[in-house]
Amino acid sequence: MPVHNINPIYDAQSEILILGSFPSVKSREGQFFYDHPQNRFWKVLAAVLGTSVPQSHAEKSAFLRAHHIALWDVLISVL
Repeated sequence: MPVHNINPIYDAQSEILILGSFPSVKSREGQFFYDHPQNRFWKVLAAVLGTSVPQSHAEKSAFLRAHHIALWDVLISVL
């Protein structure tokens, strides 16, 4: 049974919640949300917010916090 242990990203200033369903194999392997290089999530979010695309996990976490965005999934495992 696939299980993920990617921790949610949020803090007390989070105002927007982006809620996913279950991370892909590549995201679970990379231990970070939307981690597959072909995934457009980070590119689209950066374009919407008018910023450069964050590259590393640390940059992505800082990017989310700077824009008061929280990320989490509704499922922790699937059958």
